[in-house]
Amino acid sequence: MINRLPLEGTRVLDLSWIIAGPTSTRCLAIMGADVIKLGSARRPDPSTGSPPFQVYNQSKSYAALNISRPEGLEMAMSLVALSDIVVENFAAGVVERLGLGYEAIREVNPNVIMISSSGTGHSGPDKDYVAYGSLLQHYTGWNTVSGYPGQEPIKGGLWADPWVGMELTMVAVAALNHRVVTGEGQYIDFSMAEALSASIPEAILHYQMNGAVKEPMGNDDDWNSPHGMYHCKGSDSWVAIAVTTNQEWKALCCAIGKPELASKPGFDNAEVRRDHRDEIDAAISQWTSQHDDYDAAEILQNAGIPAGPSLDVSRVYNDPHLRSSGYLYQVKTNDGEIRDLPSLPWRFEGQSGPRIAAAPDLAQDNDRIYRELLGLSESEIAQLVEDQIIY
Repeated sequence: MINRLPLEGTRVLDLSWIIAGPTSTRCLAIMGADVIKLGSARRPDPSTGSPPFQVYNQSKSYAALNISRPEGLEMAMSLVALSDIVVENFAAGVVERLGLGYEAIREVNPNVIMISSSGTGHSGPDKDYVAYGSLLQHYTGWNTVSGYPGQEPIKGGLWADPWVGMELTMVAVAALNHRVVTGEGQYIDFSMAEALSASIPEAILHYQMNGAVKEPMGNDDDWNSPHGMYHCKGSDSWVAIAVTTNQEWKALCCAIGKPELASKPGFDNAEVRRDHRDEIDAAISQWTSQHDDYDAAEILQNAGIPAGPSLDVSRVYNDPHLRSSGYLYQVKTNDGEIRDLPSLPWRFEGQSGPRIAAAPDLAQDNDRIYRELLGLSESEIAQLVEDQIIY
């Protein structure tokens, strides 16, 4: 078997910045694509220098280019002509004003795939809204169904951007497959708001069918019971338990030393168990409070009950399973430090592992991109730097 990553031979021109777009192109790069990130000291990626930048831009090349100048735009178009995919995540209309809209770039590359991700898409009455993922979680109703009953909606969090980044990755691979079959490139208009709305179908259908807004449930579940977090030994130690079948319910009762609960009238029905959650939760908590979170989870898992410890970040970082699985990679970053950085949550059969390299600095790969790919001479490159075209 040839030890090749699945996207080797694919080139991606990355015009995106901050989180969602770079998350997508990072995944493509780790899967073998040659991802060229374009940026400029004139208006750098706002996340530059931050820890997230070190993750979202792994395994990419990074060239400086001032595309606000005609010469810079012409060079960008030359890179478009050599690329399979172009990714951007600016507000609607920005790349068109820069001269890099789909109609323009397919003039130089008719088979190019362009993925444009914006807050609310590129059509409709709200298309000109400028948005970040944390704002869109409110705009889409996502935050109103997250939290606990009777409390204010969750105000923060950055679920939207990594969620959208992973979806953009899947869209890019699907578009590549489509092009293999048909030979056609295409334009993909991606709405972050629609992607988030698709993640809460139960809440949307609940309103359509019942005419009422679904209230947040905390750790409860519409169908399964018991379902929640239970305190273990220690001041802030918890185990999550989700009982999804009557067999698991009976096993749980035996595991916590309360077999009589399983035989109570009606307790073989999850809805009845929800109605008696206070009694059941008290019995479970009495047992979990006598065990460490890992020990409690292991006992329950051995009994066939879905359970797991609730870990803070320090324990996740040191988790032996993540360590042994190869998810965390040691990488020497450009500041000279050796850091453990995340890779991808999947593995390809026959591959030694994903391609993980440190996030680049702006202009780090100017020579490869402009001399090797575009064929410019050293003197031409030097002049473009002096004129602040390569900038």
